[in-house]
Amino acid sequence: MSILNERAINNNQIVEMDIYSSLFKSVLFPGYERIKGRRTSSLLTAAEDRLHWPLEKIEQYQLRCLRNLLQYCHQHVPYYQQQWRALDFNPQELTSVAQLAQLPLLTKQDIQDNYDLLVPQDKRASNYKKSTGGSTGRPFHFELDKGSYESRQAIMWRGYGWGGVGIGTRTWYLWGVELGSQSWKAKVKDDLFHRFYHRKIANSFALSKDNFQQYIDQINDYQPKAIVAYVAPLYSLAKYINEQGIQLHQPQVILTGAEALLEYQRQEIQKAFRCQVLNTYGCREFMLIGAECSQQHGLHINIDQLVVETVNDQGQNLKNQVGDIVITDLFNYGMPLVRYVNGDQGVISQRRCQCHNPLPMLESVNGRKLDIIRSPQGTILPGEFFPHLLKDFRGIERFQVRQKSLSSLDIFIVANDQYDRAVQDTINGHIKQVMGEQLQVAFHQVSDIPLTSTGKHRVTISEL
Repeated sequence: MSILNERAINNNQIVEMDIYSSLFKSVLFPGYERIKGRRTSSLLTAAEDRLHWPLEKIEQYQLRCLRNLLQYCHQHVPYYQQQWRALDFNPQELTSVAQLAQLPLLTKQDIQDNYDLLVPQDKRASNYKKSTGGSTGRPFHFELDKGSYESRQAIMWRGYGWGGVGIGTRTWYLWGVELGSQSWKAKVKDDLFHRFYHRKIANSFALSKDNFQQYIDQINDYQPKAIVAYVAPLYSLAKYINEQGIQLHQPQVILTGAEALLEYQRQEIQKAFRCQVLNTYGCREFMLIGAECSQQHGLHINIDQLVVETVNDQGQNLKNQVGDIVITDLFNYGMPLVRYVNGDQGVISQRRCQCHNPLPMLESVNGRKLDIIRSPQGTILPGEFFPHLLKDFRGIERFQVRQKSLSSLDIFIVANDQYDRAVQDTINGHIKQVMGEQLQVAFHQVSDIPLTSTGKHRVTISEL
């Protein structure tokens, strides 16, 4: 086949992808959401329209949404009613987002100790219940209502769109998947669902040096316009591609997430895939917090969805220096998280981006990198695997995974009375399924797991 004909075929494929993306966003997705009784499509349109507002108008919108949320908390959430009564705090008197700093921080421990008091009575039956392993090594449970789910989905798609990964874009995901075996019906349902969204999901937890070529072949066969991936596995794949001098399908853009993207990783990935690599920042409690635009000078913060602060050890707000990230979700009335400390650190900048996006900037995110675990067969497992695996076991209060040799893995668990040998065997089975039988997994029940010198918990520690 001539180069000219090959280019013509590629151009036709891009046109087809763009046509589907446009059709999906304007017709298929709105129709699907209406059938589901959801407003995500209209919320996405509204969120995109807000980017045409000046920053001052967006900040006024943020303040209005914050006041509405706090007034609801004052009337319906027992935890805040008790706390704010003691502080003599009245949300009706809120005239500035900065006044939020009058309120105490909310930690994961606070939520665990006061879970029922944080869930409004009228939301208990209809809330969505979620879990996350988090970056602290403690399975964390929370709830959100339907409106919050719709809103955060819309904000996610808006942020992905800044990098050219709009809803309906043909996308290859190197991402976490559901662990354990699925019935054939569930597999067919998932496959149809992902086809509808114009995406293909590759299991990041199964990636190893022995199957790199299978993932490369899948990219070449699928020919995605975009790639969305965990940083660590995509970096490992990119290193292999560069070392072997492999030429593969060139996507238009790559979005990374789930962990910090270091500059040397970005350069390696861009060299392999010959396209721009943009980072995103989010967590399960809020989904997308911020995302890079093509300028690559930081992440635009979704302040029309969240209030994001950085604070020092005394809870005082910081600008242009590293602080603990504190977040208030403006639309989760199902379990309002007000000034929630998510365990990350970052720098909020007062600099404005040169692009036309008016949203302020998160200059950097620090302290989120999880160590990679390796097997004797060469399987490379991102640290996110273990929070993903262990988050739903209610018998685990806290955990840490340590690796000192290729043939062994030590898992330290702070357990409660719901933890038993069956839980341990299930976890061991999942790990062996991914990492192979040669890896010896040792479980250790401990009374506590020491913090690092910075007061954080490390989920995975590799000494290889």
